[in-house]
Amino acid sequence: MIRQWLIVLSLAASPALAQTADRDLPKGKELIVVYIGAKTCGPCMLPATKAAIAQMKTLLATQATKHGYAFSAIGVSTDWSITQGTAFLNDNAPFDQIVVGGNWTNLAVEQYLWRDSTAMPAMPQVVVLERAVSVGDRITFSTPRVLHRVFGGDEIPKWVSAGAPVTLAAPTK
Repeated sequence: MIRQWLIVLSLAASPALAQTADRDLPKGKELIVVYIGAKTCGPCMLPATKAAIAQMKTLLATQATKHGYAFSAIGVSTDWSITQGTAFLNDNAPFDQIVVGGNWTNLAVEQYLWRDSTAMPAMPQVVVLERAVSVGDRITFSTPRVLHRVFGGDEIPKWVSAGAPVTLAAPTK
């Protein structure tokens, strides 16, 4: 039990979570980017991939704001080691949420790869989703809709250099 508590404390202090300060709950449409990688993945460690992931978050956040969407970035590490996975995500920080450990049985990998019959289990991978969030007595969510999926150490930087385009609804007034 103590070991688990220490892991939670180390994650809470992690630079990978630095983006979470001063945030409100998202309301209305939300654009979510999920980055799936691992320290043990060669293409994930390439400088071009790391630079593209950093730039991608800025480009997508700008698109989200322009269209009146909230924005969140989720970092997923499939490394077995929580320490190794957290270190990997820290190199690609900041993220609003992180999911670490569990290898290919990680809950985020289950949700965004294994439960989607159109997905390919490959790394590095970026999944861009749209959902609606309603905040009242309860917080409710629409089913996330995949807007874009790209994978590979060559393809992610190409997509980002093209502006990380996704198709969003017209801006809200």
